[in-house]
Amino acid sequence: MKIQFLINSLVSGGAERVAVNLLNELSKRRYAIVLHTLEKDKHYDTDRNILYKPLSNLTVGTHNAIRIFYLPTIIIKYFIESIKNKPDIFISFLELSNFINIFVGKGLINKKVVISTRINPLIMYPSETIYGKIHNTLIKLLYPKADKVIAVSKKIRDVLSNQYNIPREKIGVIYNPHNIQNYLKLSEELIEDKYREIFKDSFVFINIGRLTEQKGQWFLIRAFKKVVEAHSNAKLIILGEGELRKELEDLIRKLNLENKVFLVGVHKNPFKFLKNSQCYTFPSLWEGLPNTLIEALTLNLPIISTDCETGPREILTPELNIDKKIDYPYFGKYGILIKPFPRNYIFKDLEEKILIEQEKQLAELMIRMVEDKDLRKKYSNGLERARDFDMDRIIKRWEKVVR
Repeated sequence: MKIQFLINSLVSGGAERVAVNLLNELSKRRYAIVLHTLEKDKHYDTDRNILYKPLSNLTVGTHNAIRIFYLPTIIIKYFIESIKNKPDIFISFLELSNFINIFVGKGLINKKVVISTRINPLIMYPSETIYGKIHNTLIKLLYPKADKVIAVSKKIRDVLSNQYNIPREKIGVIYNPHNIQNYLKLSEELIEDKYREIFKDSFVFINIGRLTEQKGQWFLIRAFKKVVEAHSNAKLIILGEGELRKELEDLIRKLNLENKVFLVGVHKNPFKFLKNSQCYTFPSLWEGLPNTLIEALTLNLPIISTDCETGPREILTPELNIDKKIDYPYFGKYGILIKPFPRNYIFKDLEEKILIEQEKQLAELMIRMVEDKDLRKKYSNGLERARDFDMDRIIKRWEKVVR
């Protein structure tokens, strides 16, 4: 069985990491794999048996106008490579790659095509914008032509079926695979000397995510100011990079939190940081199925998360119906859900404004987490839930799709 896989790039991101983990595992199971990317960035290591062939010299920093200019060339090159490769099945992650995969794999070559959507398109591509209208039109037009559409959460499945008229029988739900044993092994590594002082005699809250609007870290930092006022030994460490770094640094400085909040960038091994922290905080405005929640569960970290669409509720409160209305905070089986933050709330001169309801709720729960040992113990049971997302379980579902 020969698989041809397409994804935008292999930069450090959740979908990219999941793709590499999935392909590496399939490669070990003797599937022949050709991996194509639209851009040449590669931050993850692929199995030596995987043939990796980027379709352009574009990078993450390339201007969108240049990307659009080169798109026809990339599509033609992908078509030529597909004829050479003669794959049995085409698989892709992320919308642009999905569009190209359906057009080439199904429209021009007429092979089996499986696509995976990683996020709620209604949120990612608002129809008020031209960009959103184009994306939503292409999803409605092209996705039904795929042989199988894989959603990473039940909520995304429902959105694709109800809002985009994709036949429900074509949509499957497969959660992101995680190498739980490897996470536990990596967590045993020692933290570098320059970071150890952060954890010394401190109660450390941690967040992992790109420094972007989607991840909502400014809400977390503002709420954390209240936590520090109540407990001077509290610290917050954020792993990730992104376009909001300067704005977040300015916010930290204006709130006088320079010795309390630490933006430490991207790290190949976040698990050693999780292992040495006391609570995971997740302020995202929207998601698909957030990998970092599962990573935090693996290390048995108590979790406070927004009940954003989509993912946190399915991961942390499997006992809840995904559409059920609840009161906040909701103390679920594997974590605490708070009311979602507003998605139109950008922090300009925000340090001078009083905390909004959700920020107050988050701050109060963080303070309670510092003070309440029994609460921390109650939510130190995450590993049992994380095992539901283990690679061995998830890969079997992918193998059924591939066959």
